[in-house]
Amino acid sequence: MKDLPTQQALSPLSKGELSPTFIASERLRRKQIVNGVLLVIVVFQLVQLPGAMLMETPMALATVLLGLALCAVAFVFNQFGKLTVVGILLILVVDLGCGLMLLTSSFGMGMGMGMSMGLGVADLPVLDLLIISELIAVSLLPPASVFLVGLSNILFIVAVFAFVPRSPELNMFMNSSMAYNAVMQPLILQVVVGVVAYLWVRSARLALARVDRAEEIAQLQGREAELLRHEAERSHQLEQGSEHLLQVLVRAANGEVGVRANLPQENVLWRVGNAVNLLLSRLHRVNLAESENKRLRRANVRLTQQVYERDVSHQHAPATPQSQPLQPPAQPWFTPSTNPGRRNW
Repeated sequence: MKDLPTQQALSPLSKGELSPTFIASERLRRKQIVNGVLLVIVVFQLVQLPGAMLMETPMALATVLLGLALCAVAFVFNQFGKLTVVGILLILVVDLGCGLMLLTSSFGMGMGMGMSMGLGVADLPVLDLLIISELIAVSLLPPASVFLVGLSNILFIVAVFAFVPRSPELNMFMNSSMAYNAVMQPLILQVVVGVVAYLWVRSARLALARVDRAEEIAQLQGREAELLRHEAERSHQLEQGSEHLLQVLVRAANGEVGVRANLPQENVLWRVGNAVNLLLSRLHRVNLAESENKRLRRANVRLTQQVYERDVSHQHAPATPQSQPLQPPAQPWFTPSTNPGRRNW
């Protein structure tokens, strides 16, 4: 086989070039990832549930319950094989959870305590958790979808710093020299994680596709070798069987009455050999019948000749006295009268 050019080997594989085996294995892999992610998110929500109940804020409890509800819906869609819908739902669970968590920290505690504290410095690490949605997108959705999810996360981060009320501590922090790093850190994290995850998943899928193609080519080569071996064996059987049948026909034509074809049953010409044997048997019976007819015709000719010779010999043999019948004496022309003196005129 010819080696594929390097550029062609490194080019992305289209969906039509992927084998059904690879597509099925890819769906199985995505389904396993969905099961693992669902389990982790459900456990995380269940861990957050007692804390939300202790906070005595409706928004915190609603955040946890909404996450569990979306996980239940995702589980149902996962059973029907709707992996794309499941991936979108899991992204919503993560993003909505992070967003509602920030809103709870900004407004929920203030309403519960009678004062508005706003977004604090301790809430900034929540923005880093948004990379989880990028990882889910690149694992369950087409790899390029990670950039769309990353862009939405960046817009959300910018909206949080621009419109969410801040606590005095965060205002002091934003007025310091560390404000630039505090804002750029989650934004750069989104970009870096999105690009790295996209390149890693894309290269991994290409490698898996090439491995699957190599396995398929190896299987095809094995099947081709098996077909060539069967074809060579079949050609050998045809050559051997035709030579044997030719010798049988030549011997039968030379007068050997009892010659028959003797081919093994696994030979491809075994049925032809049986047909030849049947033909030779019938020809032998025809020859026997012809010989019997000739013998009867010769016997018939001999009997006919003997009958003919006997008839001819009887016709030319002299007649015996016993064999001839007695003839009455011939009557004279006139009868003499008893009276000598009377003439008869």
